[in-house]
Amino acid sequence: EMFLGPVEQSKPWDTKGIEGVHRFLRKLWRLFYKDDATNPPTLERAGGEVIVTEEKATDEELKVLHKAINKIEEDTDRFSYNTAVSAFMVCVNELTDLRCHKKEILEPLLILLTPYAPHIAEELYHKLGNITHVLDANYPKLETKYLIESEKEYPVSINGKMRTTINISLDASQDEVEKIALNNDIVQKWIE
Repeated sequence: EMFLGPVEQSKPWDTKGIEGVHRFLRKLWRLFYKDDATNPPTLERAGGEVIVTEEKATDEELKVLHKAINKIEEDTDRFSYNTAVSAFMVCVNELTDLRCHKKEILEPLLILLTPYAPHIAEELYHKLGNITHVLDANYPKLETKYLIESEKEYPVSINGKMRTTINISLDASQDEVEKIALNNDIVQKWIE
């Protein structure tokens, strides 16, 4: 119900909002369990092969997690639960795209999710090998170093149309940016 809109406003009941949250929870589940498209999990048969690893998280995965921590903390403080749930959805989508099944990322995500979806958070928290309750876990600490951008994706237009994008360090000077852009293969093709 938190996802349907701002908590202080009345809203008509809409099952589409609930279906969206259900799809989100299934996608979250698939970060922990092998996806069996021919035989998807049901309430009666939840489970399957756990695919969570002990691998070290990449900076990109940590960035996704800490962006979520930052956004969800802010939204929860403002009682903007619908946008916090949306931030969870964005986070899970990004982790799915990164194919992240790492305990270092998923465990703090579950702790963060607990006030919003306590039952599934508790279930998955125990699947990670924890013997205590998720409510007893330390709340994830925001590390702002993962939020600092080090590079930017610049669009490159030639003859009024965007032809490519180039990732360039934010520390690069204007001359360096021009040099990098002019040396790009796609830009070279269009300059000819």
